[in-house]
Amino acid sequence: MAAPQLIVVSPRGSGTPLLTEITTALGYSSYGTMSEARPAAGHERPGPGPGEVYPLLTAAYGQDRAVRLLRGRDGERDELSTAFQEAVSAVWRVWWTRLGQPVTLPSPVDPALEGRLARVPDGELPRLLPGRGCWYVNGLDLQRAEAGFLRAWHQAGGKPPVIFHHRDVRDRIISQIRLLSGPADRVGSLPEHLIYRDIVSALPTMDARITLALTDPAFPGMEEARRCQWLSHHPAVTVITHEELAGPAHGGTTEARQEALSRLLHATGHPSRSLNPPCSGTGDGDGLEVGVWRRHFTPAHERLFARHHSDLLPRPSVLPGGGN
Repeated sequence: MAAPQLIVVSPRGSGTPLLTEITTALGYSSYGTMSEARPAAGHERPGPGPGEVYPLLTAAYGQDRAVRLLRGRDGERDELSTAFQEAVSAVWRVWWTRLGQPVTLPSPVDPALEGRLARVPDGELPRLLPGRGCWYVNGLDLQRAEAGFLRAWHQAGGKPPVIFHHRDVRDRIISQIRLLSGPADRVGSLPEHLIYRDIVSALPTMDARITLALTDPAFPGMEEARRCQWLSHHPAVTVITHEELAGPAHGGTTEARQEALSRLLHATGHPSRSLNPPCSGTGDGDGLEVGVWRRHFTPAHERLFARHHSDLLPRPSVLPGGGN
């Protein structure tokens, strides 16, 4: 049975649009950092399924009001729709907070409603989320995610499934620099991005910007990458790299892409089948190319990276007999 909810941890600059195309093709709506992703033709977001409305209304408003809303006459359907959408907004916000994600904008819903849903036991909250959602987050820090959520995930045997999607950190550095050097409206509302856009934009050359990224411990994404490393080792987490998903269009291989898609299907509970949605972009200047860092790093940059961040490169597997 396909998992109704997924959590994808994809650090900034990991080429997330490629994975978003795939989860959308599997019928998941994208929320969180990829919430603006639009479903492809033929994959429109479905409404709430049977049995999804009443449990959420009951948790949000109590049984008596939930029953009144559902039994309302046709002229009162607008009230039901409004109440349901407000409950959805609140439960999504509670879920986002339990995942340890930053909330940078004021809540659009009644604080009392959000407070009631925040008291829902951790193991029950995913069942209140309507539809099939894929929750994209930039990190899953064990110090920031709610302890109750982590305990419930552990006790459920790693459910909802967690996918760790990451990329060579050197390519992520280039992606971050390009983002912070670009138009202000693409940076978003995270304070660290707003501040570092000013800093990066003030530097005159790409060389200087890379040097900053490699030597400033607070540069966006670097500590985040360290706090995500546990995901690479946990047996219940499925690890998929951008280099695997890139395919020939972006400097990868067809074989690696197909193998990664098979792992994703298995992790999400979908039956094995042919799944090969087209890759985004052109592979030329779209930010998804594998190994783009090689065109920008100087030998001095490589030495700085080795000194400060070599721990962020994946270690080669040790094969039986001592070979690598």
